[in-house]
Amino acid sequence: MKQGISIALLILLSACQSAPKLEDDVRYVKLAKVVDVHVYTDAERKEAKLQRPSDSGVGMGFSVGVGTGGGFGGLMIGAGSMLGGSRNDKNEPPQVAYGANRYTVATVEKAERFEVMSYGKYKVGDCVKVMMGHPTEFARLFDLPSDKQCN
Repeated sequence: MKQGISIALLILLSACQSAPKLEDDVRYVKLAKVVDVHVYTDAERKEAKLQRPSDSGVGMGFSVGVGTGGGFGGLMIGAGSMLGGSRNDKNEPPQVAYGANRYTVATVEKAERFEVMSYGKYKVGDCVKVMMGHPTEFARLFDLPSDKQCN
């Protein structure tokens, strides 16, 4: 039984290790050129910060436990807070309030145009990889390796 579980876990682990990185997945990533850049002004960024929901939250908890055999289990009181810093940059799309700009890119193959928010610093004519259409990820731009070119 233990051998069967071990073998199943090794197979699962090897399958996970062979999955391509997101920026290398050819189903969703295409070569593109930046055709337009919209850099937001400081006034627009301040307005975006005001429109965002608050990053703060407070929680309180109270618990009483009862032990068996006539003993008292215990008492617990807890409190917590999340004031600022609760953002997870990795899992949320780039925000105007935090410095993102809007880039319009055209794919090299079909000349399809997409608008993508990114914290990257690209200029018109730059060649990038654009990820679009992934079922669980937001659209994003990746830098192109030096050995690849848009033609």
